[in-house]
Amino acid sequence: METDKLTGLLLFDGFLDFAKDYLAKSNTDDHIAIISTDLSKFKYINRVYGFTSGDKLIRKLAELFMGREECVAACRPYSDHIVGLFNLKDKDVRECVECVRLLQNSFVAENKADYSKASIHLNTGIYEIVDRKEEISSALDKANIARRSVKGNYSVPCAIYTKEMQERREGDEKIIPLFEKAVEERSILVYFQPKVSVSEHCVVGAEALTRLQNEDGSIIPPDVFIPVLESSGKILELDWYVMRFVFSKIRDWLDEGKKPQKISVNLSKIHFYYDTLVDDIIREFEKHQISPEYVEFEITESVFFEEADLIISKIERLREYGFKVSVDDFGAGYSSLNLIGILPVDIIKLDKRFVKNSLGNKKGKDIIKGLISILNEIDMDIVCEGIETKEEERIVYEFGCDSMQGYLYDRPIPVSDYEKKYIY
Repeated sequence: METDKLTGLLLFDGFLDFAKDYLAKSNTDDHIAIISTDLSKFKYINRVYGFTSGDKLIRKLAELFMGREECVAACRPYSDHIVGLFNLKDKDVRECVECVRLLQNSFVAENKADYSKASIHLNTGIYEIVDRKEEISSALDKANIARRSVKGNYSVPCAIYTKEMQERREGDEKIIPLFEKAVEERSILVYFQPKVSVSEHCVVGAEALTRLQNEDGSIIPPDVFIPVLESSGKILELDWYVMRFVFSKIRDWLDEGKKPQKISVNLSKIHFYYDTLVDDIIREFEKHQISPEYVEFEITESVFFEEADLIISKIERLREYGFKVSVDDFGAGYSSLNLIGILPVDIIKLDKRFVKNSLGNKKGKDIIKGLISILNEIDMDIVCEGIETKEEERIVYEFGCDSMQGYLYDRPIPVSDYEKKYIY
C-alpha cells in the first residue's frame, strides 16, 4: 500500500480499505476504536517555527500513534490530523482516556523545550466501532466530532463520542447557512450595551454586540452561534461586518450633528494570523473620514497567552494610529499580573463573573480592590462588567473604578433604541 511521504503512514484511501478488511476479519469480542487527533494552534506553530519544524512535530505525532501495539493502522488525512485504528482487545474504550492522557503528557514533555513559544496540546476524539458493518467513513466522522468537541480545552485529554455530540453538531451545522444568508441580506442584528461613568452620571460609550435570527424569527444567543463561527473561521466575517457597521454609524452621527460616543468592537484571535490586519482596518476606517478617538478594539485576554508575540506588534500599530485597545474578560481564567506589565493596551475590562464572585466575600473584595489599585497606579483605564445592583456599583466605585457596564444601567439593545436613549 502507498504511504504518506512525510510520516510513513497509510494514505487516506488505503487506510479506509485496510480498516474495512480488518473489521470484517476481527474477533467480535475485541474492542476496536477509531482515535482521531490533531495539534492545537498548529498554524501558529508553523508561523513561528517554520514549516520544517512543523513537519517534524507531525512526524513525532505519527510515531506516537504507531508506537502503540494497539494501533493496527494509521493515516494522515491532512496537515496535522492523524487517525488510527486501534484494537484494544479486552479493554473497555473508557480505559483509553487515561492512556491518552499519559500519552499527551509524554508528548508535551518531549516537545515543550523545542517549541517553547507555543502551547503544545493534542485534541483527541475516540469512537468505538460496535457494529462491524458500519462504514469506516461514518466511524471516522464520529471520532472527528468527538475531537472537535474538546478543541481548545486544555483540561480535557480526550472525548468519547456520544449521540448528544452528533445532535449538537447537527444544530451547529444550521448556524453557518443562517449566518451566510444574514451577511448577504445585511440582517445581522447589531446591539449596543452602554458603558457608564459613575462620577459623571452619564453614558460614555458602548460595546457593539451581535444577535442572529432563526428562520422563525427567534433570537439565537451569542453563546450558541459565536463558538460555531469561531471553529469555522466565519467569525472573521462577523467581526468585519460589525466593524463596518460601527464606522458607518459614527459617520451618520457626525453627519446628523450629533455627538458620537466611543464604540468598542471585538477582534477575534484569528485576525492576528493575517499580516495585513492593521492596514486592512485602517483602509476601511479611512473611507468614513472619522476620528480614531471614537473606536476601541476589544481582545479577549486568553488570546494574549496563546499568541502574545504574534499580536503585540499589531496592537502597537493600532494604538499608534489613535485607536484604543482593551483586554476583555480579564479574570475569566488566564489572568497574570505579569502580563499586564508587558501588554500595550489602554483598558482592562474586568470579567463579570470575576467581579460577581469577588464581591461575594471579604477575601474576594480584597483581591479586586488590590487589582483595581494596581491598575490605577500604572494609569490603566478600568471597566467593571456585569454590574447589576447599586450595592455592587458602590463597592466597585469606592475601590477606584469609575467606568462600569451591566444590567443595572441597560442590557444590550438594538442600535435604534440606543440612539433614542443615549445619542443627542
